Amino acid sequence: MRKKYIFLIGLSLAVLSACSSQESTAEENTEKVIQQLQDEEYQQIEQEYFSEALQEKYPAAELQLSWEANRGTALNEINNMEAAAKEDKTTVSGEVIFDDATVKVKTKWNEEEKLESLKIERPYEESALPDSAIEEEITIEAEEGYPLSGKLTLPDDGEGPFPAVVLVQGSGPSDMDEAIYSYKPFQDIAYGLAENGIAVLRYDKRTFTHGAKMVEDLGSALSVKEETIDDAVEAARLLQADDRILPDQVYIGGHSLGGMLAPRIDEEADTAGMILLAGSPRSLWEILYDQQLDLVPDNLSDEAKEQVKEQAEAFKELAESFQDMPSEEAMEYDLGGMSGYYLQEMDQYDVGQIALDSDKPILVLQGEADFQVTPEKDFTAWQSIFENDPQVTLKSYPDLNHIFTLSQGENKGSVQEYQIPGHVDEEVITDISNWIIEHNN
Repeated sequence: MRKKYIFLIGLSLAVLSACSSQESTAEENTEKVIQQLQDEEYQQIEQEYFSEALQEKYPAAELQLSWEANRGTALNEINNMEAAAKEDKTTVSGEVIFDDATVKVKTKWNEEEKLESLKIERPYEESALPDSAIEEEITIEAEEGYPLSGKLTLPDDGEGPFPAVVLVQGSGPSDMDEAIYSYKPFQDIAYGLAENGIAVLRYDKRTFTHGAKMVEDLGSALSVKEETIDDAVEAARLLQADDRILPDQVYIGGHSLGGMLAPRIDEEADTAGMILLAGSPRSLWEILYDQQLDLVPDNLSDEAKEQVKEQAEAFKELAESFQDMPSEEAMEYDLGGMSGYYLQEMDQYDVGQIALDSDKPILVLQGEADFQVTPEKDFTAWQSIFENDPQVTLKSYPDLNHIFTLSQGENKGSVQEYQIPGHVDEEVITDISNWIIEHNN
């Protein structure tokens, strides 16, 4: 019994020794990779260290984009390196300290000393209200019993009245910043526009604040009118009645679903024009159908992929049938918390035609790396509708995703990339500001 006990201790020590050696090698290799990143040896890193799987999903060009987007100006030190071995993998985490930035690097190494994962990101930096702006609390209440908290961001130069934008969120419950994963796009836009002399009103979405009450009051009769449109119209009218705002220079800025609904909002609120951020003139069900097919994980079995396709086709067939149903019958279908009537109601409006008939200035913006609302199907649809319309400006941005943040990393093109902290690209905010100022002159 004694000999067996000693043997087990010896085995345990041998395993610990192997782990320690594995961790040490992984840590050293990680430091080499960081130094090569700083020396811009991206191709060499890919060839020398990347596993075949990582080479496919994260080629040298993408690695370069991620590093150069996050690094600072001068590297001071590599800090807080920690290695942990688990089974046949070793994960190393550390910080790269620059004069003006801190970058987190996380690597995962296999037994062959090849990288299976390399993540580069800056810690999320909370935006501060600019010195040139002020902000006040405001309440939107389009319908009694549904008050919504909001914020009005104003330029702090005392030279109003100012042009203004009402920001309208995408699908699902959302706070006034449209916070999603590591992003707060509406806060970014509000602060950026205010710095450029433009007021911005943003507010919590009704389903964010009163989701349970809406289900109780409306049930399956809930539509985008109660969820989004009524509150946006009320927000625009509040601005139009504010002495600090130019009443004829209030714009609707809609993102995603908000961009799809902006033409309907404008019809009721009679705004100065629309800013459509990753919106679409297509039916919502068409976009949902495409997303089901486009976002199938590669690691699914062929059988599982076929099942997803069958489900997507069944959804498409059902969604198309809603248009020929009585509303009461469409309400009986539950599509993951959304009734068939929700889709049916939206399909009663041709938002592309409504936008065209508005005869107002429209700015259409699209990220070319957007995998949710795509440049190939949705942006080109806008281009076709607004062909040769002098009042419409269309622009797309390489490497920006659905949130108009840099699309980067080994999970580029998937929801996982949204975990990388980021802010709305400055070029987008500048383009919106310049477009509004141009139409204000």
